[in-house]
Amino acid sequence: MNTRLPLLKIESILRNHLYPFRCDCHAQANSTLSVRLYGERYQGEELTVLGITDDQCRDAANLVRLAQELRVELYATRGALLSRPAGADD
Repeated sequence: MNTRLPLLKIESILRNHLYPFRCDCHAQANSTLSVRLYGERYQGEELTVLGITDDQCRDAANLVRLAQELRVELYATRGALLSRPAGADD
């Protein structure tokens, strides 16, 4: 049986490892978590990840790995947005 850390502890670890980005964690009805990342200078949401499992949140080491994966995804998403030609709003 996989049990996750308390939600406040998960948020604290992710916030420490994702700084300067801000994040919010929410428990979902299907026993997974969602994480939303917000930019340090922008009010808008930059990345939302759904379906984070208890196994990914069972200890600090797994949460650090998750934070690293989120940071990679965030930079990949930002890079794709920055490389779009002007006027390419489909």
